Amino acid sequence: MTNPAIMEIIKSKEAKKRYDFLLDGKVIAFLDFPNRWVKAAMAQAGDLQWQIRRRGWWKHTIEISAEQSPYSKWNAAMGWRGNISIRTDDNKQFHLKRKGFWNTSWVWMNDQKETVVELKLNVWSWRKQGIITLNAANTSLIWLSLVGWFIAICAREDDRAAAAL
Repeated sequence: MTNPAIMEIIKSKEAKKRYDFLLDGKVIAFLDFPNRWVKAAMAQAGDLQWQIRRRGWWKHTIEISAEQSPYSKWNAAMGWRGNISIRTDDNKQFHLKRKGFWNTSWVWMNDQKETVVELKLNVWSWRKQGIITLNAANTSLIWLSLVGWFIAICAREDDRAAAAL
């Protein structure tokens, strides 16, 4: 892929905590948090669906389960700064890390330490929540974007709660 694809993330008007992923102005995926106070969401890209849930009080784990066949289930432990490693269905390992001093960017890297997905949160706009840059041609990048956005939103809420104390 010579030119990176740019996805825009907007907050949906239909639900309080739903994020729509737009590519060329069309919604290609969404992340919906049915309960505002629980760290669990339903992710959908096309006709594929996943349930994503963060568990644990002190040491967090991310649990992802597919709603379609094959009914896969992933369990990954998060590091102290929110770093996580996930192996996709095509047996490739990806690592999510925070980037930058203010922690408003996250990157998915492959085993060769190449950035394949970059997530940038927009903290100043209520409607336009951020952008995602897809740097490589891979079928699992939309899935990684959904999981990464879930983790970034959970981390942003945790940071805001800690700042309020």
